[in-house]
Amino acid sequence: METIRKFITILSFLLILIIFSTIGIMLIEQWSFLDALWHTIITISTVGYGEVHPLSTAGKIFTMFVIIIAFIVFAYGASTVASMIFEGELQEIFIIKRIEKMISKLKEHTIVCGLGRTGQAAIKELWKEGIPFVVVEKDKARIEEAKTKYPNLIYIIGDATQDEVLIKAGVKSAANLIVATADDADNLFITLSAKNLNPKLRIVARANREENVLKLKRAGATEVILPNVIGGLRMASLAIRPSVVTFLDIVTHHGEIDLRLEEVKIPKGSPFHGKLLKDLEIPKKTGVIVISIKRGDGSFILNPTSTTMILEGDSLIIIGTREQAENLKKLVKVGN
Repeated sequence: METIRKFITILSFLLILIIFSTIGIMLIEQWSFLDALWHTIITISTVGYGEVHPLSTAGKIFTMFVIIIAFIVFAYGASTVASMIFEGELQEIFIIKRIEKMISKLKEHTIVCGLGRTGQAAIKELWKEGIPFVVVEKDKARIEEAKTKYPNLIYIIGDATQDEVLIKAGVKSAANLIVATADDADNLFITLSAKNLNPKLRIVARANREENVLKLKRAGATEVILPNVIGGLRMASLAIRPSVVTFLDIVTHHGEIDLRLEEVKIPKGSPFHGKLLKDLEIPKKTGVIVISIKRGDGSFILNPTSTTMILEGDSLIIIGTREQAENLKKLVKVGN
């Protein structure tokens, strides 16, 4: 960081000056190391304790030279600090430290790499759902724009292709990673690095070219999205089956009605385990409709019948309002 570099530069100049002055006095006056160091410190700090020993003419000239150099170093340091205060650099340091502390407390969060149109759409959805997320973007202007829309945005300004940036974003404790940069090569590299840092990470990656889909999956992407293909399919669907698209907009909460498709996981020890769908009376108790069941092995049961048995590890795919979905999530928990 530029601010840290400036502080290191100032301290380096000061340390070099102390070493130079101490050695110079030792050579000129033949003093001990401690006496020469003491003379250097009181000279540079201008405390005015008086000389340790009388100085020779050469020693006085050398000391005057040291005082001039010290004045220049202190003047540079003061102007640098003042500049950082007025330009807000110190405030930015405190903000970064606060964000790093917030990220260290996150668990099972989502990381979004890239704040282009795809990334912006992703964080809009995450924000709406109240899901904790961290944004990684190297363009500071995009971050500033996002901060105006999302108060207390947690972000990292940096290149997501670098391991240290992903680590700062909490990749080792994250549950999901959305890779949404505009460059397929970057997306591939980010996917590969993230999977190496956290093998359990669920990665949804963007691809601009269809031939890169397989490469991204081989690199560790769980799912690969082709925005152009999805856009084309949606346009075709709007042309030939507009009512279906309108309904899907509603259940994916892009419409005005609070109706959504939701996934509810059946945890180990859930009271739902081993029971038939009809005995659970889910529509009666919660108002949601179960349209599919995803088994633990990844297979789906579409339009399950009343005699379908629910098992631990299943995921119920439902349609309902937010409140209805939350009620079902409470019922499936252990201890109900």
